[in-house]
Amino acid sequence: MSKQKGGKKNQAQAVEEEALARVAPIVERFGYKLWDVVFEKEGALWYLRVLFDKPEGGIDTDECEEISQPLNEEIDKLSCLSLIDVAETGSPGLYRRLRKPEHFRISIGTGVQAQVKAENGERYVTGTLESYDEEKEEITVNGETLKLSKCIKVNAEPDEI
Repeated sequence: MSKQKGGKKNQAQAVEEEALARVAPIVERFGYKLWDVVFEKEGALWYLRVLFDKPEGGIDTDECEEISQPLNEEIDKLSCLSLIDVAETGSPGLYRRLRKPEHFRISIGTGVQAQVKAENGERYVTGTLESYDEEKEEITVNGETLKLSKCIKVNAEPDEI
């Protein structure tokens, strides 16, 4: 992948799509569910994160270790490898970020926390995800409708741990 105007941020979607195409078959072959592939900046570094889970019970460290090598081998083959500073593979965790339509659909009825842009910075809305409207790109949390374009991030907020 050649350098494009605007730097790595403008290439994030292409990096995620290429990585997704390479890692999804491996995750499925091991019997896991791919949660997300994210290319994002943290501090001065750009991270490629491949997040996967099991339908029941979550992923343990032995399972993460078992799949990490094949995933890393595929990541090393990416044409955009030079853009990636750190590659991570693992579970999305209990407080997983909701980014995709399927994330919101399967999370209806569960607890979430939305970090929302506000006039004086940001605010947090915590409660039950009551609905998701893909067409309008809105969610409803405890009766409050939030535009996803105004949400900095939305994370699962488990009731019990």
